[in-house]
Amino acid sequence: MVALRVEERDDEVVFVLDEEARALFAARNGDVFQVTSDGEKISLAKQPTTDERFERGKAFLERYRKTFEALAK
Repeated sequence: MVALRVEERDDEVVFVLDEEARALFAARNGDVFQVTSDGEKISLAKQPTTDERFERGKAFLERYRKTFEALAK
């Protein structure tokens, strides 16, 4: 289990990750995470960077290129 420490820095409240937590979340400086809650459960998901989203979109378009071309006719 990984514990996150809460600290106040300047005018912000931040979660501090130790090395184990950083490795578990594959977190790098500047990464953004989405936090959702469902009752007593809290989920944490890493938000993809712009480059990652672009690459996923490009791969999607390439995968379905022939379908899109056929629909355009």
